[in-house]
Amino acid sequence: MEVRYRIKALPNGRCAVAGNHAFLGGDPREKYTYFLFLWLIEGGPKPILVDAGLRNVDEMNAGAAHVLAEPIVQPPDQTTRAQLAAHGVAPEDVGAVIITHLHFDHVDELDIYPNARIIVSKRGLEAATAFPGWHGSWAPFKTLQGLTQDWKDRVLAADDAEILPGIRTMWLGGHTPCSQAVLVQTEIGRVALTGDTVSLLANFERGVPVGVAVDYQQCRDAMNRLRQAADVVVPSHDPSVFTRFPNGVIG
Repeated sequence: MEVRYRIKALPNGRCAVAGNHAFLGGDPREKYTYFLFLWLIEGGPKPILVDAGLRNVDEMNAGAAHVLAEPIVQPPDQTTRAQLAAHGVAPEDVGAVIITHLHFDHVDELDIYPNARIIVSKRGLEAATAFPGWHGSWAPFKTLQGLTQDWKDRVLAADDAEILPGIRTMWLGGHTPCSQAVLVQTEIGRVALTGDTVSLLANFERGVPVGVAVDYQQCRDAMNRLRQAADVVVPSHDPSVFTRFPNGVIG
């Protein structure tokens, strides 16, 4: 019998992004609300997270100031630990953390999951660590050190890998060389959690790439591939997840 999972969108903060960063060719005078999320997958032997959460909001706001039209705000009940606790999960309970890409807001809390297997794109990790001394890499130094040294015995660096029956990664590129989607089999079909290669539902519906990317053609190709691979596409930062899916529960 095929496993069916349930995905819960856990809010981890909010901000606004200028139109030219939300959409390729967008209007810089416009701004779009972005939610930050953790994605909790239930139905397997242990809870699984897609992305690790943001802790240091001030550091993220400083590093992403050129993209943000309004800074990130994280209420106390939207911290990573608070959101997990609200769903009965302790960081120690998490069996795997699948990283959609190695940007700060998606990996900042990666160090709080001592028992989790960590899944990251192999080609992406190789690209992120190819910089001399890691200087100039888009990935945080502490994350690269953890993945290659401190946590390396728990790291699975692979592309298009089956994590558990009914859950697999799908390399996308586009936004970053390490960007990957996570495909999850649920009661409503195969759900794709896209990472930032598709940040808003409007990116997908209009076929317009995000404005922040290393390869816009890869973004377009990724959206076409996602149309074929998934029944339901869930972009990484779209507030509409709570209107599309009651209480943010998918599947």
